[in-house]
Amino acid sequence: MMTRILLASRLLVAVCLGSVLFTSTALAQRGTDFALLDQNGRFHQLSRYNQSEALVLYVYSPGDAVSAAGLPLLQDLQQRYAEQGVEFFLLESTRTVSREAAAAALQQQGLDMPMLLDTAQLVARSLGVKTTAEAYLLDPSSFAIVYRGPLDSRVAVPGADPQLPVPYLESALKALLAKVEAEAGDSLPEVAGTELRYEHVERFGERQISYQDEIVPIVQRRCTVCHVEDGLAPWAMVSHRMMQGWSPMIREVLITRRMPPGQIDTQVGEWGDIHTITDDELMTLVHWIDSGARREGEADPLTTPAPPAPEWALGEPDLVIEVPEEAVPATGMVDFLIKRADLALTEDRWVQAVAYDVGEPSVLHSLLVHAVDPAISDRNPPDLIDPDNADFISLYVPGRPQEVFAEDSGYLLRADRDLSFKLRYVTGGRERLDRTRIGFYFRDTPPQYQVRNVITLNEDFTISPGVDNQVETATAPAFAQDVFVESFAPQTHTRGKSMRINAELPDGSLLPLINVANYNFNWQMNYPLRERVALPAGSRLVTETVYDNSSANPHNVDPEAQVSVGVTTYDEILHHYVRVLEQRQP
Repeated sequence: MMTRILLASRLLVAVCLGSVLFTSTALAQRGTDFALLDQNGRFHQLSRYNQSEALVLYVYSPGDAVSAAGLPLLQDLQQRYAEQGVEFFLLESTRTVSREAAAAALQQQGLDMPMLLDTAQLVARSLGVKTTAEAYLLDPSSFAIVYRGPLDSRVAVPGADPQLPVPYLESALKALLAKVEAEAGDSLPEVAGTELRYEHVERFGERQISYQDEIVPIVQRRCTVCHVEDGLAPWAMVSHRMMQGWSPMIREVLITRRMPPGQIDTQVGEWGDIHTITDDELMTLVHWIDSGARREGEADPLTTPAPPAPEWALGEPDLVIEVPEEAVPATGMVDFLIKRADLALTEDRWVQAVAYDVGEPSVLHSLLVHAVDPAISDRNPPDLIDPDNADFISLYVPGRPQEVFAEDSGYLLRADRDLSFKLRYVTGGRERLDRTRIGFYFRDTPPQYQVRNVITLNEDFTISPGVDNQVETATAPAFAQDVFVESFAPQTHTRGKSMRINAELPDGSLLPLINVANYNFNWQMNYPLRERVALPAGSRLVTETVYDNSSANPHNVDPEAQVSVGVTTYDEILHHYVRVLEQRQP
């Protein structure tokens, strides 16, 4: 750490290599955390590499001959320094390269290195990237830009002596790893790569972005579902003043992809109503923030309160079930709670929709509803939600107060069942009493398709302390008949990092269904497909889930714990619910 501080404090960084003295022109500066997907749909966040010694970024674009010339040198560095805790990445920020093209280019080069796809140009903007072939040396623990300049005198450095190559980046890297103080000297040459065209410059120029006409509509589409008074979010977006005051935090959560919550890899699958934000919206919001988060005129649409939501947005339910009330403390952590309620149906009913009248939206984090065998005792609460005893029906998360099944489908709620609930509450500074109700809406006639919630389940694994990237798998039984896949509700606890769900077809091929590249335990979502996906009989669901029990995981409740499967926050689970539609049997 001493070298990182010393290097970060100097305007000019010099390293002696024999008789050659060179320096960095860039002031080692405080950078920013950021996160991007790579060419394989994997999520990378700078701060999650905080146990690494350094992170190297090389600005490269497939088809760009200037930056391509540096790939062999970069690969050589990767091979020699990876064991010393140095991570290597390519940064693609042109917005013109597809994921498929990126993967193909690296395969052609024989290069095994993540290419971070900066599709909204936010990382390039934050780093101040000017051209391709620029190299960056970053400290992932402090986000400092330790070095910025040429990769090597043989790459994008006009006039360099080919007989006396100067490995600029490697010299800075050696100094960092050796923990030595660099000497001041002359400045580095400029990198003569291909100039990066920033779309926000071409799109906005010098004009001020309209807060009223451009920013507020984005915020109302993407944010104010949760960021409301007495909502689960920590602050409410109720005025320009609040937006401007929180703008640095807004920028941070956007560039690290923490918000909107529950973001998934949208290049896998076609999605309906999910929490997401487009690259154009990201670009507009960040440009507005970087320009001062100003507004023109006095009008402020955010100050106009939204009309109060009706008690039941779908109308009066056919059946209302009260969830047992819960007193939520002001502070501390409330672990998962498991409760039950009598159903008391006189006959089986087909459910068309489920709605939630949440008593305290500021504390109810999630609610999973199951149909359970009434014979199951309350003495061991986990039995009430065990898949052997209970069938998952529906999930509530903030901003999703109802779940409506397709018109030609329904869930069969049997009369010989009760209801069980898995609830999670968060504390918000004041004691609260939650009295949530669940409304069921029944069909008058049986549907064409029956809703069934398939679970891919693994109940037998452990995670050792400090282990990152542990992969666990689960496979569901093959479907006996043709089905349609409709939605996904993947579930892990705090060590869950990412998960993929695929369909293994009868011919053995895999059909990717969903890639939750950046799973966040705090937002356990339901992801509905825009159009249902047909799977033939004999297909089965296979899942791969990655766990991170290290201190680099910001959600980890205890990185020193040996983790096993269980229902508490300190345990882990692999419960991925997949909603399918099956032809109803007469």
